[in-house]
Amino acid sequence: MNATRDIKRAMLDYLPKYYEEIRESEAIIGAQAKAQLRLMQDIDDVLAQMFVDTSTWGLARWEELLGIHVGRDYSVWDALEASQKVFDDVEEMAWDIFEDSFTVDGADRRASIKSRIRGFGSVNAQLLKSVCESYVGGEVEVIETPSAHKVSIKFIDSRGIPANINDLKEAVAEIMPAHLVVEYTYRYLSWNEYDAFAWTWDTLNAKQFTHDQLEVYKP
Repeated sequence: MNATRDIKRAMLDYLPKYYEEIRESEAIIGAQAKAQLRLMQDIDDVLAQMFVDTSTWGLARWEELLGIHVGRDYSVWDALEASQKVFDDVEEMAWDIFEDSFTVDGADRRASIKSRIRGFGSVNAQLLKSVCESYVGGEVEVIETPSAHKVSIKFIDSRGIPANINDLKEAVAEIMPAHLVVEYTYRYLSWNEYDAFAWTWDTLNAKQFTHDQLEVYKP
Protein backbone atom coordinates (compact mmCIF):
# COMPACT_ATOMS: atom_id res chain seq x y z
CA MET A 1 0.00 0.00 0.00
CA ASN A 2 2.58 2.53 -1.20
CA ALA A 3 0.63 4.49 -3.80
CA THR A 4 -2.38 6.78 -3.80
CA ARG A 5 -4.28 4.34 -6.02
CA ASP A 6 -3.82 1.47 -3.57
CA ILE A 7 -4.93 3.59 -0.62
CA LYS A 8 -7.96 4.86 -2.54
CA ARG A 9 -8.93 1.30 -3.47
CA ALA A 10 -8.64 0.17 0.16
CA MET A 11 -10.81 3.07 1.35
CA LEU A 12 -13.48 2.39 -1.28
CA ASP A 13 -13.61 -1.26 -0.23
CA TYR A 14 -15.02 -0.13 3.12
CA LEU A 15 -17.91 1.69 1.42
CA PRO A 16 -20.99 0.45 -0.43
CA LYS A 17 -20.24 -0.11 -4.11
CA TYR A 18 -22.54 2.61 -5.36
CA TYR A 19 -20.24 5.28 -3.89
CA GLU A 20 -17.73 4.46 -6.65
CA GLU A 21 -20.20 5.77 -9.20
CA ILE A 22 -20.70 9.12 -7.48
CA ARG A 23 -18.24 11.70 -8.77
CA GLU A 24 -18.23 13.76 -5.56
CA SER A 25 -17.56 10.69 -3.42
CA GLU A 26 -14.70 9.60 -5.65
CA ALA A 27 -13.16 13.11 -5.49
CA ILE A 28 -13.39 13.17 -1.69
CA ILE A 29 -11.89 9.69 -1.35
CA GLY A 30 -9.13 10.61 -3.84
CA ALA A 31 -8.19 13.70 -1.82
CA GLN A 32 -8.20 11.72 1.42
CA ALA A 33 -6.03 9.03 -0.17
CA LYS A 34 -3.42 11.62 -1.19
CA ALA A 35 -3.44 13.08 2.32
CA GLN A 36 -3.09 9.60 3.81
CA LEU A 37 -0.12 8.84 1.55
CA ARG A 38 1.60 12.09 2.57
CA LEU A 39 1.01 11.24 6.23
CA MET A 40 2.51 7.77 5.78
CA GLN A 41 5.55 9.23 4.02
CA ASP A 42 6.01 11.82 6.76
CA ILE A 43 5.81 9.10 9.42
CA ASP A 44 8.42 7.03 7.56
CA ASP A 45 10.64 10.11 7.25
CA VAL A 46 10.44 10.90 10.97
CA LEU A 47 11.15 7.26 11.80
CA ALA A 48 14.24 7.36 9.56
CA GLN A 49 15.66 10.20 11.70
CA MET A 50 15.69 7.88 14.72
CA PHE A 51 18.55 5.87 13.17
CA VAL A 52 21.94 7.39 12.33
CA ASP A 53 22.37 5.46 9.07
CA THR A 54 19.07 6.69 7.59
CA SER A 55 18.88 10.11 9.19
CA THR A 56 19.03 13.20 6.94
CA TRP A 57 17.64 16.43 8.39
CA GLY A 58 17.73 14.74 11.80
CA LEU A 59 21.55 14.64 11.80
CA ALA A 60 21.55 18.18 13.20
CA ARG A 61 19.51 16.97 16.19
CA TRP A 62 21.89 14.06 16.81
CA GLU A 63 24.82 16.49 16.69
CA GLU A 64 23.10 18.87 19.09
CA LEU A 65 22.40 16.07 21.58
CA LEU A 66 25.98 14.79 21.40
CA GLY A 67 27.69 18.20 21.40
CA ILE A 68 29.18 17.86 17.92
CA HIS A 69 29.82 21.26 16.35
CA VAL A 70 28.76 20.65 12.75
CA GLY A 71 25.50 21.02 10.91
CA ARG A 72 23.19 23.83 9.95
CA ASP A 73 24.56 26.40 12.42
CA TYR A 74 28.22 25.51 11.85
CA SER A 75 29.74 27.62 9.07
CA VAL A 76 32.86 27.16 6.99
CA TRP A 77 34.46 29.90 9.10
CA ASP A 78 33.65 28.00 12.30
CA ALA A 79 35.30 24.91 10.83
CA LEU A 80 38.35 26.94 9.78
CA GLU A 81 38.73 28.40 13.25
CA ALA A 82 38.38 24.96 14.87
CA SER A 83 41.05 23.53 12.53
CA GLN A 84 43.59 26.09 13.84
CA LYS A 85 45.10 26.51 10.38
CA VAL A 86 47.28 29.53 9.74
CA PHE A 87 46.79 32.01 6.90
CA ASP A 88 49.59 30.48 4.83
CA ASP A 89 47.66 27.19 4.70
CA VAL A 90 44.67 28.69 2.93
CA GLU A 91 45.78 31.85 1.13
CA GLU A 92 46.45 30.02 -2.17
CA MET A 93 43.12 28.12 -2.18
CA ALA A 94 40.38 28.95 -4.66
CA TRP A 95 37.07 29.62 -2.89
CA ASP A 96 35.36 26.39 -4.04
CA ILE A 97 38.35 24.32 -2.92
CA PHE A 98 38.45 26.24 0.35
CA GLU A 99 34.75 25.51 0.98
CA ASP A 100 35.08 21.83 0.11
CA SER A 101 38.02 21.50 2.50
CA PHE A 102 35.89 22.41 5.51
CA THR A 103 32.44 21.16 4.56
CA VAL A 104 31.40 17.96 6.32
CA ASP A 105 29.29 15.65 4.16
CA GLY A 106 26.58 13.27 5.35
CA ALA A 107 28.85 10.22 5.58
CA ASP A 108 31.42 12.04 7.73
CA ARG A 109 28.67 13.45 9.96
CA ARG A 110 27.23 9.97 10.52
CA ALA A 111 30.72 8.64 11.31
CA SER A 112 31.23 11.40 13.89
CA ILE A 113 27.87 10.69 15.52
CA LYS A 114 28.53 6.93 15.71
CA SER A 115 31.98 7.54 17.10
CA ARG A 116 30.67 9.88 19.78
CA ILE A 117 28.00 7.36 20.80
CA ARG A 118 30.57 4.57 20.99
CA GLY A 119 32.83 6.82 23.01
CA PHE A 120 30.57 6.92 26.04
CA GLY A 121 31.64 4.61 28.85
CA SER A 122 34.98 3.35 30.13
CA VAL A 123 37.85 3.49 27.66
CA ASN A 124 39.65 0.31 26.65
CA ALA A 125 41.53 -0.84 23.54
CA GLN A 126 38.44 -2.35 21.95
CA LEU A 127 36.41 0.82 22.41
CA LEU A 128 39.22 2.97 21.03
CA LYS A 129 39.55 0.62 18.05
CA SER A 130 35.81 0.83 17.40
CA VAL A 131 35.82 4.63 17.55
CA CYS A 132 38.78 4.96 15.17
CA GLU A 133 37.42 2.43 12.68
CA SER A 134 34.11 4.27 12.52
CA TYR A 135 36.03 7.29 11.18
CA VAL A 136 38.37 5.65 8.66
CA GLY A 137 36.07 2.86 7.50
CA GLY A 138 38.83 0.27 7.78
CA GLU A 139 40.81 -1.80 10.25
CA VAL A 140 42.79 -0.07 12.97
CA GLU A 141 45.23 -1.66 15.42
CA VAL A 142 45.51 -0.27 18.94
CA ILE A 143 48.74 -1.00 20.79
CA GLU A 144 48.93 -0.23 24.50
CA THR A 145 52.25 0.44 26.27
CA PRO A 146 51.30 0.92 29.95
CA SER A 147 54.90 1.35 31.14
CA ALA A 148 55.32 4.36 28.85
CA HIS A 149 51.76 5.64 29.40
CA LYS A 150 51.31 5.47 25.64
CA VAL A 151 48.72 4.20 23.17
CA SER A 152 49.58 3.73 19.50
CA ILE A 153 46.92 3.79 16.81
CA LYS A 154 48.01 2.09 13.60
CA PHE A 155 46.00 2.32 10.40
CA ILE A 156 45.97 -1.09 8.69
CA ASP A 157 43.66 -0.81 5.69
CA SER A 158 44.13 2.82 4.71
CA ARG A 159 47.34 4.33 3.36
CA GLY A 160 48.57 7.80 4.03
CA ILE A 161 46.91 10.24 6.42
CA PRO A 162 43.10 9.79 6.57
CA ALA A 163 41.20 12.77 5.19
CA ASN A 164 39.31 13.29 8.45
CA ILE A 165 42.27 12.71 10.77
CA ASN A 166 41.61 15.94 12.68
CA ASP A 167 38.06 14.83 13.48
CA LEU A 168 39.37 11.44 14.59
CA LYS A 169 42.03 13.01 16.82
CA GLU A 170 39.42 15.26 18.39
CA ALA A 171 37.15 12.29 19.11
CA VAL A 172 40.04 10.31 20.60
CA ALA A 173 41.14 13.25 22.75
CA GLU A 174 37.66 13.53 24.23
CA ILE A 175 37.52 9.92 25.43
CA MET A 176 41.16 9.26 26.36
CA PRO A 177 42.47 9.81 29.90
CA ALA A 178 44.63 12.94 29.99
CA HIS A 179 47.75 11.16 31.30
CA LEU A 180 48.08 8.93 28.20
CA VAL A 181 50.05 9.91 25.12
CA VAL A 182 48.41 8.96 21.82
CA GLU A 183 50.66 8.17 18.88
CA TYR A 184 49.36 7.75 15.31
CA THR A 185 51.13 5.45 12.86
CA TYR A 186 50.31 5.76 9.16
CA ARG A 187 50.87 3.14 6.51
CA TYR A 188 52.50 3.81 3.14
CA LEU A 189 53.52 1.67 0.17
CA SER A 190 56.49 -0.50 1.22
CA TRP A 191 59.39 -1.51 -0.99
CA ASN A 192 58.31 -5.14 -0.83
CA GLU A 193 54.83 -4.24 -2.01
CA TYR A 194 56.30 -2.09 -4.76
CA ASP A 195 58.63 -4.90 -5.90
CA ALA A 196 55.68 -7.29 -6.08
CA PHE A 197 54.13 -5.15 -8.82
CA ALA A 198 57.12 -6.01 -11.04
CA TRP A 199 56.81 -2.72 -12.93
CA THR A 200 59.41 -1.64 -15.42
CA TRP A 201 60.54 1.99 -15.43
CA ASP A 202 58.48 2.54 -18.57
CA THR A 203 55.37 1.12 -16.87
CA LEU A 204 55.89 3.33 -13.83
CA ASN A 205 56.56 6.38 -16.00
CA ALA A 206 53.34 5.77 -17.97
CA LYS A 207 51.30 5.87 -14.77
CA GLN A 208 52.54 9.44 -14.16
CA PHE A 209 52.35 9.14 -10.38
CA THR A 210 53.56 11.95 -8.19
CA HIS A 211 55.66 10.88 -5.22
CA ASP A 212 52.72 11.45 -2.87
CA GLN A 213 50.39 9.37 -5.08
CA LEU A 214 52.86 6.49 -5.22
CA GLU A 215 53.26 6.49 -1.44
CA VAL A 216 49.56 5.75 -0.92
CA TYR A 217 48.96 3.63 -4.05
CA LYS A 218 46.69 0.66 -3.47
CA PRO A 219 45.69 -1.56 -6.42
